[in-house]
Amino acid sequence: MAALTADDVSVQLLPENVDFTQQLRKLNLVTIAFGDGSKTYPSGGIPLPDKGRFGMLQAILAMIFMQTADGYVYGYDKTNHKLRIFFCDYDALADGPLAEVGTSHAPAATTLEVLVLGE
Repeated sequence: MAALTADDVSVQLLPENVDFTQQLRKLNLVTIAFGDGSKTYPSGGIPLPDKGRFGMLQAILAMIFMQTADGYVYGYDKTNHKLRIFFCDYDALADGPLAEVGTSHAPAATTLEVLVLGE
């Protein structure tokens, strides 16, 4: 099964939240949609589209993910510009309380609401 790529990720910048001023920092609300169960989670996270798709010109500084009901915890890997997915590992024997999903995981259709801080 092929792994997810940036081309499999859809980002929608919600127009009511776009800051069109010339301020250095911006805070935009976007949705990120990915997965359909046919492609697997790539090692190290799902590559994201370029920063312009998030309404940023220079850089994405942080992403704040709204809570979902699917049981996963989502994080932004700023260094590699990837979406990382974690699950609760209650036995916490070897990998701690949160563990990253494996490369055999095929995410179902998922849409996340995300606050993006950038420049």
